Amino acid sequence: MEDLVIDLKEVNMGTISANKLGGLALIVGPVVCLVFYFIQQLGVIGTDVDPADGNAVVTALTANSTLTTITAIGISISLIVLLHGIVRLAMESSDALSSLGMKFAIVGTVGWVISAGLTAAIGGDINNGGLYGGSLGINQFSGIMWSLGFLLVVIGISGKDYINQNVAYVVALVALVSLVVGVIGGFDSSTLQTMQMIGGICYIIFTLWSIWIGKDMIARD
Repeated sequence: MEDLVIDLKEVNMGTISANKLGGLALIVGPVVCLVFYFIQQLGVIGTDVDPADGNAVVTALTANSTLTTITAIGISISLIVLLHGIVRLAMESSDALSSLGMKFAIVGTVGWVISAGLTAAIGGDINNGGLYGGSLGINQFSGIMWSLGFLLVVIGISGKDYINQNVAYVVALVALVSLVVGVIGGFDSSTLQTMQMIGGICYIIFTLWSIWIGKDMIARD
């Protein structure tokens, strides 16, 4: 906790190093994103609503328009913060796979932010409900790109001496599962709700690993 306080002080003074900022991004980004995501899924949409049922989702989003907009903004900002940490992690490792994976992660993040913007637009006006199909499609495609990118980054850094290789392989397997369920959900909408639940579990595992890696990155500085 003291280390984190020191890092935050350095941010205020504008003297924080690239590794410390990258590490903080890996810690804060996924946690904040997870919080806003759960608020959106549980507090706005609800667990009993099938994401493949566009009418039900649009009705829930417009019924909670303020919270829909707030969570969309929060998710977008936290995803960008997380992306900074992933980019720094890939740059630090300087290997080819991580560099390639970083590009996929960037495309996935941009897509997710666009999807969040469309979600906010739907929440603000029910007449924009027709955007839901596009938002869902972009979200699914972005999840596939991001999972592939993350998989490549994890495999790329797994050989570094500052990375626990066994844990990295487990996380890579989780990323592969996330990639597969994203593809399945994209091809068969009837499985979308189940696939998103599995994807959510994968993201929680990633978040725990990201916090660990973020703390190590700060310590390496």
